[in-house]
Amino acid sequence: MDTVTLSKQNRLFWLGRYSERVYATTRHMMQQLDLLIDGRPVAYQDYCARLGIPCIYTSDEDFCRRYLFDAGDPNSVLSAAEAMLGNGMVLRETLTSQTLAYLEMAHFAMEMASRSEAPVVELQWVLDDLMAFRGSFDDTVEAESARNITKSGGMVERLSLMIRLGAPADRTMRELRKLLNRLYKTDLAPDAAALAVVEGRAVEEKAVPDAQLLTAVEGLFHP
Repeated sequence: MDTVTLSKQNRLFWLGRYSERVYATTRHMMQQLDLLIDGRPVAYQDYCARLGIPCIYTSDEDFCRRYLFDAGDPNSVLSAAEAMLGNGMVLRETLTSQTLAYLEMAHFAMEMASRSEAPVVELQWVLDDLMAFRGSFDDTVEAESARNITKSGGMVERLSLMIRLGAPADRTMRELRKLLNRLYKTDLAPDAAALAVVEGRAVEEKAVPDAQLLTAVEGLFHP
């Protein structure tokens, strides 16, 4: 197995988390924009509470605009896209310029969306560019350990959002098993107590409260 330095592990892991955060929250917000267009309420207070972020928004419209595009809000999707690209830039030699370009295009599409009065098309470009990034990442990153670290980060982020937003238990179980499969193939050193909780739920199928499972998933790896 290829050895990856701790600093590079950190970058790869958070590239996975931020790229998944941008993808998942963009998809979620496209659904919220549809609600807004249809004149239906956007439950942004509940969403903020579930994600554990400050509810600084004053209306449905304010939430949809600022949560997506406010660069001054560290919890916004645009801020996550900037962090994603920042990690990618540092990892240029590992990713290759070809793969990095998809992150750059996703970030550019997000900025374009921020300037649009009807940003759904540009947001779809963000999703398309991130899917292309995933394919190119698999094809061009030679080191298997690097690929698995980034995918582990992405799965941690996906599970965090799924648990917080109340995804069905069977979907969560599948993702937990996929995460473990990736973690076992890396040279990461997950927290033993957190790993035991995740394995207990995914492998032994023990009943684990959502709050405990969330803490374990988010605490698996602290680079």
